[in-house]
Amino acid sequence: MCGICGIYHYATDQPADPRLVQRMSASLVHRGPDDEGMLIDGPVGLGQRRLSIIDPAGGRQPLANEDESAWTVANGEIYNFRQLSHELVRAGHRFRSRSDSEVIVHAYEEYGLDCVTRLDGMFAFAVWDHRAQRLLLARDLYGIKPLYMWDDGRCLRFASELKAFLTDPAFPRDIDLVALDQYVTFQFVPSPRTIFAAVKKLPPGHRVIAERGRVRVESFAREIPRQVVPRDERAAVAELQDRLIAAVEGQMMSDVPIGALLSGGIDSATVVAIMRQMTGRRVKTFTVGFAGAFASDELVAARRSAAILRTEHHEVVLSAQDCLDSLAAVVWHLDEPIATPSAIPMYWLSRLAAQHVKVVLTGQGTDEPWAGYRRYRGEKLGPWYRCIPEPLRNALIAPLVARLPRAERIKRAVYALGVDDPAQRFARVYSVFTSSMKRALYREHLAAVTGGAHAVEAVRYWQTPVAHLDPLTQQLFIETRFSLPDNLLLYADKMTMAFSLEARVPWLDGQLMRFVENLPASFRLKGWWGHKYLYRKAIRRWLPEEILDRPKIEFATPMDQWFQQSMAGELRERIASTASACARYFNVSYIDALIRQHVERREDHTRPLFSLLMFEGWHRQFIDTRPPSN
Repeated sequence: MCGICGIYHYATDQPADPRLVQRMSASLVHRGPDDEGMLIDGPVGLGQRRLSIIDPAGGRQPLANEDESAWTVANGEIYNFRQLSHELVRAGHRFRSRSDSEVIVHAYEEYGLDCVTRLDGMFAFAVWDHRAQRLLLARDLYGIKPLYMWDDGRCLRFASELKAFLTDPAFPRDIDLVALDQYVTFQFVPSPRTIFAAVKKLPPGHRVIAERGRVRVESFAREIPRQVVPRDERAAVAELQDRLIAAVEGQMMSDVPIGALLSGGIDSATVVAIMRQMTGRRVKTFTVGFAGAFASDELVAARRSAAILRTEHHEVVLSAQDCLDSLAAVVWHLDEPIATPSAIPMYWLSRLAAQHVKVVLTGQGTDEPWAGYRRYRGEKLGPWYRCIPEPLRNALIAPLVARLPRAERIKRAVYALGVDDPAQRFARVYSVFTSSMKRALYREHLAAVTGGAHAVEAVRYWQTPVAHLDPLTQQLFIETRFSLPDNLLLYADKMTMAFSLEARVPWLDGQLMRFVENLPASFRLKGWWGHKYLYRKAIRRWLPEEILDRPKIEFATPMDQWFQQSMAGELRERIASTASACARYFNVSYIDALIRQHVERREDHTRPLFSLLMFEGWHRQFIDTRPPSN
């Protein structure tokens, strides 16, 4: 795990500035406090901050091939590096280290641009080919590791975090208003956009080839789920169990202490159970929860899971003030606004875990491919709902639902279910602000350049390759590459790396995911209540009924109650003031109305209000003022 950065001048006679590369690299020190490295080769500069996990003594980056004609800097882990290195040694390559990252440069030398299709892992990397004068950038299939790019037409700059570009005085801090519209819609900015107009995120499963003064971005993820046929359930369960074991085993490689983040749910508990089975030792586990009147079942459930699994358990308990006090640091490390409240407890959980281990395994990445959220049931209900004539739906059902108090999920479902086009329907499912809410929220200059099409376009990019599949399979495929990488995985990366902690997600292992995504939809959502159907059958091998039968507990905060009570005044002062950054883009009278409705418990506006709060905090730090300290 590392932080990487670099620059590539289109003009080969324009030398890279080592001082700029060093400044960019220094901004990423929290991602890699153990070591730093830099390469300057004509128009290219590569920088790296290292968190030493594999081969701490020998894996210093940048890493080169035998004749130093190709170099790499890499962030993440290549889990199949041992198999690949054996293959490459047989082909005549000589390795200088035991580092997993060195396999990248030799694989490039052997397979060229297709080297990226041979790698199984979480990664964002750069390869500089001196002979061909070519720069290759790539991001892993599921976007576990981020990669940002700033291309001004003369120079391409890249980095693991957006804040590295702030070290360049020439960086333009103009907001992309289309991206702002997408953020208000989804509570995050989907790739390839970012909140800054000048910066793009490389989408999951994509690579960049820069050579001869040209840059092209293309997908290398060639495997699309097939139209599947029913298969024997017992055989599928057995194969899934083998793949779950292989995923955890492959991601336990480490030369430093390793632990696990343990929630009250089944996913992280299964990871811990397999880790314990493989090592025979107590696993260090870490949990976060909330204090006082807002104490949640999550903390109690996690304690019970830790007792059953006999872990060495550690926990941190937060108050509303803790969350408020850490908000500025959370926003700074996120780089761009992400309005998922669980980023705050993840920040504190990462700080706790980093005091004990250098690597943690997590249970993230199951709900999206396995249909673990309640919204996926809507794809079963949708065809029945759409059979009701639209005039009848609009005259009877919609008005009734609109009058329901604090029924945000139901209203969002009705807003989406009547839409025939899958991309439009999914965009509505994910929406935080509806179209009518945005019309009331936006000031004139923002309303003039935005529109509903931007949200749908972002979803359709991922929907098009799987349009031939059933709607549920489409939705799971989209969400695994849309909201998972640019929301949940992105904030997990940023919060863990804020404390130099590497987080791994075994349930997004490449081989495992290829198996999962080619299962029939009925193996993932069985009937109405059977979410994660085959997965839940498989993990009975490791978990007792007490854990398996728990209702789903989302990794969340009591933000709803806090916005009604202790944070209400602070919220109004921050986002509904005419002096706020929000007032430059949004109608503060409408924001004040949202706060009143929430405090009076007429509506649940937690997600919209938190979205505005995070944007306000981001704008103050990245546009108006200076960064906070941890």
